[in-house]
Amino acid sequence: MPEGGCQKPMSTDFQIVILACQQAIPEVEALAGPLRAAGLKGRVVQEPCSSKVEPYQLLRILAGDADLLWVVGCPEDRCLLLEGSSRMGKRVAYAQKLLAEIGLETERVGMTRLAAPDTQNLAAMVGEIESRAASLAPNPARRGAPSGKESL
Repeated sequence: MPEGGCQKPMSTDFQIVILACQQAIPEVEALAGPLRAAGLKGRVVQEPCSSKVEPYQLLRILAGDADLLWVVGCPEDRCLLLEGSSRMGKRVAYAQKLLAEIGLETERVGMTRLAAPDTQNLAAMVGEIESRAASLAPNPARRGAPSGKESL
């Protein structure tokens, strides 16, 4: 958190992408609505299973159009593919390791395990996303982000 304990004002162009297991979030609006209500801009993409999300996919999304990326999967003991949720955890951790290696904040990628219809934990997840978004500057690796170099 910035000096003085205050959160940075979020850029109006700050984009969030959420990859959500269709078992954990069966209705996209169940997540998109609370995000909009919190003043967050972004999109929710349903995945057949969180195990289908690969580290290179996460990095590509961050490089393309996201300042913050979140993956939502089922609790490990409720995953239909048995190992999907644990794979998600390992892949998110690996993507965070790669972000650290290139000098970006590991906080740009997060995850939650959520059982549908768990509205209490859904609200907590939206709060965590909102807090993390407020603490991050726009992604310098994102397409169209200012490069810090002047053109001649």
